[in-house]
Amino acid sequence: MVKDVMEELYIKYYKELYLYAFSLCKDHHLAQDLTSDTFFKAYLSLEDQDAYIKYWLFKVCRNLFIDLKRKDKEYLFDDDIERVEDKEVTPLYRMIENERKWELFQEILKLNESYKEVLILYYYCDFSVLEISESKKLNEGTVKTLLFRGRKKLKKGLEDNNGL
Repeated sequence: MVKDVMEELYIKYYKELYLYAFSLCKDHHLAQDLTSDTFFKAYLSLEDQDAYIKYWLFKVCRNLFIDLKRKDKEYLFDDDIERVEDKEVTPLYRMIENERKWELFQEILKLNESYKEVLILYYYCDFSVLEISESKKLNEGTVKTLLFRGRKKLKKGLEDNNGL
C-alpha cells in the first residue's frame, strides 16, 4: 500500500519538486539527488503525513538543500546560469518548452531568494497564495507583496536583457 501511494506521489509531484530543487541549487545532478532524497524521506515517514503531503515534500526538499549547503561550504551556490545553458541535455528544458519560458525562468533564478522561491512555487508548482503563506508561515499579504515585487524585478530584468 505504501508503495502504491509513493508511486502516485512520485508521478504527481516529481516534475514540480525537481523544478523547485533546481531553482534552489541550479545544478541538474544535485536537483535530481535532492528530489530523490525527498521522496526517500517521504517513504520513510509516509504514515505520519496527512493531506498536506505536497507542502511537506517541498519543505523537506528545501531543508535537505539547506543541510547540504551547511555541510559543503566549498560548493558554490552562485547565480551562474552558464551551467544550465545546454538546453538540449537538461530535463529542465524539456519541461520548460519554449525559448521565452526558458528566458523567463533564467531571470527568475537571478532574483533574490525570497522572490525567487515565491514565484517558483506560485507559477511553476501551482501553489496558491494561501498555500504559500501556510507552507512558509507568512501572512497572505506578505506573499502577495513578494509576488508583486518579484514580478516587478522580473519585468525590469527582462527589459534590461532585451534592451528596452
